[in-house]
Amino acid sequence: MDNKPTTEPTAGVSDKEKIRPVILTALTDICGTAEVANNPQLDLFARGLLDSFGLVELMLTIHEQLGLEIAPTEVEREMWSTPEKIIGYLEGKTR
Repeated sequence: MDNKPTTEPTAGVSDKEKIRPVILTALTDICGTAEVANNPQLDLFARGLLDSFGLVELMLTIHEQLGLEIAPTEVEREMWSTPEKIIGYLEGKTR
């Protein structure tokens, strides 16, 4: 028996309200500071809080918890530089 959590394909895609808390929690864990949740305009790369390894971890979390596929080619550093920009991008994918 597999005990891995499952995500229904439509659960994450249609539920925009789930995106913000999932992303802020994931970024807090990945970056190691609650500052990212308290300041969604914080530039994660400029502050040295997020690197390419953290970005891969974030993409995996997005897939596992929200059911959204993000290809590495979709990720442009400027578009993913702040928690708010990441959330906005993902909300746009759910339309």
